[in-house]
Amino acid sequence: MHAPIRLLLAVLLATGTFGAFAAAGADSSKPYARDPAQPVDPAYTAQILKFTTDPSFNSPLTDYLPASASVPTPDKVLGHISGAPDYLPHVADVHRYFRALAAASPRVKVFSIGKSEEGREMIAVAIADESLLAGLDANKARLAKLADPRSIGMDDAVADQLVAQSTPVYYVTGAIHSTETGSPTALMELAYRLAVDEAPYIRNIRSHVITLITPVVEVDGRDRMVDLYNWHLAHPGQNYPRLLYWGHYVAHDNNRDAMAMTLNLTRNVADTFVGWHAQVLHDLHESVPFLYDNTVGDGPYNAWIDPILTGEWQQLGWDNVQQMTRLGMPGVFAHGDFDTWSPGYLMFIAAMHNGISRLYETFGNGGADTVQRILEPSEYERTWYRPNPPLPTVSWSQRNNNNYQQTGLLTALNYFAGNGQQFLKNFYLKAKRSIEKPQQAGPAAYVFPADDKRTGSRAQLLRILQLQHAEISRTSAPVTVTLSKQGDDSKKTRTQTFPAGSYVVRMDQPYSRIVDTLLDRQYWSPKDPQQHPYDDTGWSMGDLFDVQVVRVTDTAILKAPMRLLDGPVDVPQGLAAVDMPPAKLPRIALMHTWLGTQTEGWWRMALDKLGMPYDYISTQDVAKAGNLRAKYDVILFGPVGDASTQRIVDGLPMWGKPLPWKTTALTPNLGHIDSTDDIRPGLGESGVANLKRFVQAGGLLITAEDTAQFAIDVGLAPGVFVTKTDKLKVVGSVLQAKFVDRGSPVAAGYRSDDLALYSAEGQSFSVSNLVTGDKGLPNAKEFQRPTGRGGPHDTDTPEGRASIAPAALPDVKPWQALPLNAEQMRNNPWVIPAEQRPRVILRYAEAKNLLISGLLDGGDEMAERAAVVDARYGKGHVLLFASNPIWRGETIGSYPLVLNAIVNFDRLDTTPAKP
Repeated sequence: MHAPIRLLLAVLLATGTFGAFAAAGADSSKPYARDPAQPVDPAYTAQILKFTTDPSFNSPLTDYLPASASVPTPDKVLGHISGAPDYLPHVADVHRYFRALAAASPRVKVFSIGKSEEGREMIAVAIADESLLAGLDANKARLAKLADPRSIGMDDAVADQLVAQSTPVYYVTGAIHSTETGSPTALMELAYRLAVDEAPYIRNIRSHVITLITPVVEVDGRDRMVDLYNWHLAHPGQNYPRLLYWGHYVAHDNNRDAMAMTLNLTRNVADTFVGWHAQVLHDLHESVPFLYDNTVGDGPYNAWIDPILTGEWQQLGWDNVQQMTRLGMPGVFAHGDFDTWSPGYLMFIAAMHNGISRLYETFGNGGADTVQRILEPSEYERTWYRPNPPLPTVSWSQRNNNNYQQTGLLTALNYFAGNGQQFLKNFYLKAKRSIEKPQQAGPAAYVFPADDKRTGSRAQLLRILQLQHAEISRTSAPVTVTLSKQGDDSKKTRTQTFPAGSYVVRMDQPYSRIVDTLLDRQYWSPKDPQQHPYDDTGWSMGDLFDVQVVRVTDTAILKAPMRLLDGPVDVPQGLAAVDMPPAKLPRIALMHTWLGTQTEGWWRMALDKLGMPYDYISTQDVAKAGNLRAKYDVILFGPVGDASTQRIVDGLPMWGKPLPWKTTALTPNLGHIDSTDDIRPGLGESGVANLKRFVQAGGLLITAEDTAQFAIDVGLAPGVFVTKTDKLKVVGSVLQAKFVDRGSPVAAGYRSDDLALYSAEGQSFSVSNLVTGDKGLPNAKEFQRPTGRGGPHDTDTPEGRASIAPAALPDVKPWQALPLNAEQMRNNPWVIPAEQRPRVILRYAEAKNLLISGLLDGGDEMAERAAVVDARYGKGHVLLFASNPIWRGETIGSYPLVLNAIVNFDRLDTTPAKP
């Protein structure tokens, strides 16, 4: 034991502080009183108190640790208490502790639940009384019947018997966001307390709840974050790199994957939640001081959840806030400004599968440093939902964080234990009401017609629904149903016959809500009180996959002859997965910056899943490259994420010392995806010049969103401009686009002139036959007649001579370039040669038809503007996407736009189709 700790311990023992804490717990917090007969681990407890920076940041639930002669504490196994400063355990150490705990206690069991993309294990740890753990299989069987009321004939009386016999499961997940470092250690100590502590309230939890814990969800990113933190400790006083790679593909957006289920971690957690038939999924985060229980959240709530769930959110969330406030902990609140609209969050797996989704945001320092933190006014202001706000300035430690997380979870588990029967009954009722959906809210089913030619994209969407644990059937005969017409004719009906072999996703199944959520369309009113949506507002996946999906309210569909699929939908491999024929692939490079790697990570994942080989290069590599064209035919430059051209070119400021990202003895988990001695340099002027030479020599550069803006800014896309807007508002919406040039190879394989595109913020393009743009050129739309004779629509005429009618001013569509007359072209170096002019492939629909799903306001500012443009530069091409065609695994329908360009990189100079 360190001398300072021994001294602190001696003072505590001499003054009777331990007894005072126990007495305070017994007197003022009776629900959480300790067992006075159980000894305390004095050394561990002393460190808890030492590392907590203020007594108000602790509670009687966590200001001590019970002693055990046989069950090891985190300190015994890892050499540090939970929340100790200057220490973060790697994933293997976290798992080693839980396995040591399970080996020592019959109240703990560890289960392997899958592996990450890089092969690291994920675990789930069950904690409950020994008798409950011994009966896990029998309990799962009972919960399975509650989860699928069809198995008991929808009989409420049988359900009540099962509820009385069953133990609910409360699933807690931590560290999905790798920079949020506190939950693994908090969950280690929580598990120890639940296994060892004999306090009456904990005994009640153990005997009435099976607590299930996944301490690290993003296991790949956790190991990289620990390495990065260790580098920081070894270089005191220096800046250190931000965590560039969390998971193998994406960073923060791993918590947006609960729709498309592209990541291993999402599928592992979903399979665990559904497989255990858990009632709660409680995900732990760290970005708000001091504890924000956003279980309650703000509106608008997701439109497809059961109203029972909204009551459970209020019930659990506000009780949690009340309990922690009673314990004297400042800065605990609910409601806030997080809207509960998107189903993409990990926690929403529960909401969409008849459970309860919960999430904490606690305060963290991005590591285990103890730091003086200065809050912004918006963080410490008192509001109606935050009457006990955080302190404006605070010395914050990882131990404080662990105290808050554990206190919140323990009070929540205690409440849940006392109301478990109610939550089990609600679990059953939500499942039953999901099955009754066709007769209640509707629809009856979603049908994927057998004659849809986009079989690969359809198979991918159906497979996603299966990963969501939805049931899919297939008809054995044609079926005719009555459909309601949309819009103004919604009261009128029509019939449609679906061929035999059509896929049917029935809504009379327990997990109908997730299907309805993903396949229906969404509408976020521009006048909604919530003016700052937290994430995407639209995601209608049938549209984004460009497959036929029909929403059927006619319950006759449920009587059609069909069989339930008994295995996974077969998804074609390679390009066939996106309905493209086999093709010889060119030499491809995917370029990334060192500013951020998340958004391009979705592109990297898409190429990997399609089996397309590529080199992964950085802007620094391009800056140093000689002849890029000798190595590559195509360079993909996916979106960086709100990066300006200056930042792409300049990189990070060069003051201070280098910021390395590479594999060393100190950082063994960094540098495997890509590496550099210093992340600060950007593309540089040399990199811009190298890219220009690459395209000039016949290469293809593909860009999107901010990298499209970059290409325009550096002169790689002559005649293309980003449309300026004033009142336009788009927040992650699905918008209608239309093909303009079907003759381009980029448009190959699309059978309709319409295509749904995801748009993050409503970016669009205008094109011109001049490098300088069309501004100032006379045109019919902007012409206003001068003062003179006649009315506003008459033509003025001079006196004293015959009037000569001028040539009509050009009147073009918003996506078209103004034609130039001979005078405008005469001796004008800015005129783009005809064969070098930009070519619009897709444009957005007219304003009234622009929105498919989500939020759109001021849409006339982007309506009919160009969405995808093929710009010429020398012998090569720059393909510009105003939107992101490869996003979160949700935009399969626009993947072929990118892939067509790749496989036809040297055949893009086809004759444009006539408008």
